[in-house]
Amino acid sequence: MDLHGKVALVTGASSGVGAAVAEQLADEGVAVVLLARNREGLERVARRVRRRGVRALVAVADVTDRDALAAAVARCEAELGGLDVLVSNAAAMVFGRFEEVAAEDFDRTVAVTFTGAVNAIRAALPALARRRGTIVVVGSTMTSVPLPTFSSYTAAKHALRGFAAALRVELRGAGEPVTLSLVNPGPIDTPLWRHTTTATGRRPRHPPDAYTPEAVAAVVVDCARRPRAEVTVGAEGWLMERGWRLARPVAERVLGLVGRLYASGREPARGPGALWEPSGTGDLRGGLHGRPSVTAAAQRRVRPG
Repeated sequence: MDLHGKVALVTGASSGVGAAVAEQLADEGVAVVLLARNREGLERVARRVRRRGVRALVAVADVTDRDALAAAVARCEAELGGLDVLVSNAAAMVFGRFEEVAAEDFDRTVAVTFTGAVNAIRAALPALARRRGTIVVVGSTMTSVPLPTFSSYTAAKHALRGFAAALRVELRGAGEPVTLSLVNPGPIDTPLWRHTTTATGRRPRHPPDAYTPEAVAAVVVDCARRPRAEVTVGAEGWLMERGWRLARPVAERVLGLVGRLYASGREPARGPGALWEPSGTGDLRGGLHGRPSVTAAAQRRVRPG
């Protein structure tokens, strides 16, 4: 797809990967509808998008609100002429061992991270079909690898991968002119870590290594241009997936140590966190010293066979 002149809807666009995707789409000449819960963050991102010479609309909405998502898609068609790209990126999580996490927090994580993506895709599909469009879902290495102390998020991401695969087959079988890509990054340096809801009263320790949101966004934008069924961002994620699949007993022990690392954080948490409160303020990074991905850059240059 030649992206110039197209229209995209990006969920979770008020910070992190969503904001980076919106800016990189704008660099390609794409008009963008930015959707998230925090107007302040959305407006900051929208200003940066408009400085790139394209239109940006702000849609303040929660992805669990189907009517609000339908309204956002209607705005794409009414004000921008249609919808070509949906980037489903919104997610939220709660930290803590399963028995510590309140049922309401567990269910809310699944509702935002999994069902929210389903809601966005359901709302966008008819408009995308009218323009032979594409869907790019931001998954995670947790679509296939579990992470202790984040069981609800792991469950939601596993469900998201299964749903995406089934929908992709359905679309192809029905001859629908809509493609679907799933992008699976590992840890990312985003503000999400500062706002994670926690069941322990303490913030989880930050991951020891992380990619920049810009590196992940570049793969997302490339999948909008050249759809692929599934892409893992970076060598670290690739090794995690294969280690889990091929060396399960060892991988379980290693992941147990990772869970203990996250649980060793001592910084007090403040407020209910991003699970229940809008948190995106327009920032891309979260101060974790994220790094670029050489392998992700190579992936963007290799055309699928």
